[in-house]
Amino acid sequence: MRTLPAQRSDDVPGKRARARAAGWIVALVAWIAMPVAAQALTASQLEQAVQARPTHAQLPLQIQMNDVNDRRAPLQDWLGGVPTVWILADYTCETLCGPAISIVSNALADTGLSAGKDFRLIVTGFDAKDTAAQALTMKNAQLSPRGGLAEHSAFLRAAAPEIGALSDAFGVQPVYDREHDQYAHPAAALVVTPDGRISRALSALAVDATSLRLALVEAGQGHVGGWTDQIHLLCYGFDPASGTYTLAARRLLIATSSLSVIVLALLIGLLLRREHATR
Repeated sequence: MRTLPAQRSDDVPGKRARARAAGWIVALVAWIAMPVAAQALTASQLEQAVQARPTHAQLPLQIQMNDVNDRRAPLQDWLGGVPTVWILADYTCETLCGPAISIVSNALADTGLSAGKDFRLIVTGFDAKDTAAQALTMKNAQLSPRGGLAEHSAFLRAAAPEIGALSDAFGVQPVYDREHDQYAHPAAALVVTPDGRISRALSALAVDATSLRLALVEAGQGHVGGWTDQIHLLCYGFDPASGTYTLAARRLLIATSSLSVIVLALLIGLLLRREHATR
């Protein structure tokens, strides 16, 4: 597979920066280590894999999916009634799928939200040929052991038609490299509402705990997070260019400028009134 390169910390802020830097180093090493022969796909084929990022698209809730224990259930059951973070991956990938799962799961562990109660992580394989053993191997190797994620994460598989329907809903068009039995696709973390609608698409290789927490709070429709999170949602805006939440500086500048004009007008009015009273 060749992806298209698209944490609430209990320690000092530097821990978060070091973790993010480590994730990037792992991703960079994996990219450098990719065999040269894997460059078999053409530029036009790679363009087909670029994600459309649909807004509020509904997932196909009735398609059947299996987990690593071969438990079979419709997609709706895997949502668990909470916001979910989805990663579409290739369970035999030797490059970026593993680091993407590691980065996202560590960011989830650092959000301060409770796995199972506030969110679930779902990883779905692109390749219908992948086995439960291969999915379990990737889960054990890449999933963060912190925050109870292992108990509240699902690594799913499905038949080719179901995988196609799910990929279409997410706006992802993976391109299969038959020569190397790998898939090219965007490295994305997709946030889904409890009723199965796509809420946000974030970069799986650059996501941070704050952006992920706000995305889950938003997807939770007021049932996830606390009052301070709702305030943060009012103060922060989503930047579709970077795929992250950023401080809405322009709104803040307009608000503070307007307040300054009002205060200045009141001051001028007070001075004029005082001058008039003196006369």
